[in-house]
Amino acid sequence: MQLLDSKKIHDLISMNDVIKAIEDFYLKGDQSSVNVPERMHEEDGENTILLMPSFFEEYYGTKLVGVAPNNPSIGKSTINALMILNDRRTMEPLVMMDAQEITALRTGALGGISMKYLADEEASTVGIIGTGVQGFSHLQAACAVRPIKRVFLYSRNVDNVNRYIEKVNRVFPKLEVEYVEAAEVMKKSDIIVTATSSKTSVLPKVPKEELNGKHIVGCGSFRPFMQEIPDYIFERVDEVYVDTRTALKESGDLIRAQELGIKKKNTITLEDLILNQSQFQAKKNTFTVFKSVGMAIYDLVTAILIYQKLKEEA
Repeated sequence: MQLLDSKKIHDLISMNDVIKAIEDFYLKGDQSSVNVPERMHEEDGENTILLMPSFFEEYYGTKLVGVAPNNPSIGKSTINALMILNDRRTMEPLVMMDAQEITALRTGALGGISMKYLADEEASTVGIIGTGVQGFSHLQAACAVRPIKRVFLYSRNVDNVNRYIEKVNRVFPKLEVEYVEAAEVMKKSDIIVTATSSKTSVLPKVPKEELNGKHIVGCGSFRPFMQEIPDYIFERVDEVYVDTRTALKESGDLIRAQELGIKKKNTITLEDLILNQSQFQAKKNTFTVFKSVGMAIYDLVTAILIYQKLKEEA
């Protein structure tokens, strides 16, 4: 069975491809064929293991994930993962892939879709809190859907910032990139991304009027005791956008949002956003918040896309 590493995956597909694949999943996919069993979620000290199966049309996929939040302190990636794609009818394995790349692409694409439908159409600045893999994938997504010209970064790890800036200069040489304090990220950015493993808020408080026209994307906190987005943000909005309502019980951000008064009926899913996009157009100049925790079906959709591109190449 062939193993596709991150370089091969990067050669086969782009962020634009993944954004379109996820949109097409809702717009054109056979939703009656979808089966997403509850994922196994087990804690091992501060680390987390995830087993994520899903079924869609002709395929079955399983993602195996290990999340070690302390890894960046020793120069290693927070997430290690593998994705196995199978024929749904025969259960024969078709290909194995580096799921870290898949996770980065699909998570960035989820945030990118929220930016596409909710961020100001002329948004040209993006602020990134957290300069790891997801911090970069969300920059890729922002550049795919908006005319981004400037990037403002904040991270407590200076070495990570330097590596991130080097990568931005290499991949997006026309972008202006600047390291600033977190408060400046909030003030200067049209789109703000939180992509950390922090247990406490990483966004400083700014006057409420300074939030007008901004779009926040939270993708880091995925456990009940983690909260990247501060209370005052949720007190400022009447509704929150989510990739899946599973996030309401998994993410400390959204658990807290509900405690502060956000009702389940006021959480709008990615599916709602894509299928009913016309009704959200008028909200593009308002303050919006999107939170994602990921779902196995998005990994499967991305893996299918990669496999189909691989077959085209053969």
